[in-house]
Amino acid sequence: MPIESTPVHDAEISDPGAWDAGTFQNTYPWIHRLREQTLDEIDGVIGREQFQLPSFEARQLRQELSRGRGFIVLRGLPVDRYSEAEMSQLYWGLGALLGKPLPQNVRGDRLYDVRDEGYSIQRDYGRVGVRFSKTTEALDFHTDSAPALMGNTPDVIGLMALRVARSGGESALVSASTVHNVLRRENPRLLRRLYQPYHFDRSVEWRPGEDRTLFAPVFRWNGSLEVRYFRHYIPKGHALAEAPLGAEDVEALDALEEVANRPDLQVRFAMEPGDIQLVSNVFVLHSRTHYEDWPDPERKRHLKRLWLQLS
Repeated sequence: MPIESTPVHDAEISDPGAWDAGTFQNTYPWIHRLREQTLDEIDGVIGREQFQLPSFEARQLRQELSRGRGFIVLRGLPVDRYSEAEMSQLYWGLGALLGKPLPQNVRGDRLYDVRDEGYSIQRDYGRVGVRFSKTTEALDFHTDSAPALMGNTPDVIGLMALRVARSGGESALVSASTVHNVLRRENPRLLRRLYQPYHFDRSVEWRPGEDRTLFAPVFRWNGSLEVRYFRHYIPKGHALAEAPLGAEDVEALDALEEVANRPDLQVRFAMEPGDIQLVSNVFVLHSRTHYEDWPDPERKRHLKRLWLQLS
């Protein structure tokens, strides 16, 4: 199951998606507070089949996610006013105004619970349904895709915070375009390697008779930059394919990790209850710090995830 490679884009990327921490100069332009008119309209659609919010700026938000900085935090939903079921309905409705919700696993779930279920990746990896999203563990920079649903790679990742952790769980984002620019300047040899395919492990939700790995490059250029990356799945994929990683293969991945983890390139923030985080899955890499949860089950961190296709 290969994804075609493209020639290396050998030019500086200067579009709005090529940002770093200094671009925003200690401001927070990604926080989009919902208008009072929109909140009033939201009150009126609870429980209705038709979800219409005339004042919701869906077109502008889609533009920002696809051709702008690539991330937004919608803030202002009064989480204490609604039940969890109502919040889920509102989140689904807002997401559907932006794009088409996609299935996230073999069961076809489109609204996915992100919360600790007691798993350990080191201990439980390989069991069906065991993902980082079901642990308290930190996530390195990555993009999302469903191992068994490669035709449904999302354009945008949405996360709504019903409850947040006692500590930790901070979001971190880095522009893949900026990482690409740095690698092009500092180590073009390794950038070229990242345009060639790696094996990504698919075995968590692999179906018998299908390829156990996805053979795909980290970077592609299709008129604009596309990135597909999750370091954890690459060594496991190469082991499954019986194709050991060579020294340059690993060196290129190490270089990408080192650049992405430079603090001056990243944006970091904590979500608040009711926040909806929307991140491009095409040209932004996202991560999460380790978190410590509340002992009370009713207070434990609980996010809802949507995968959206914009076109």
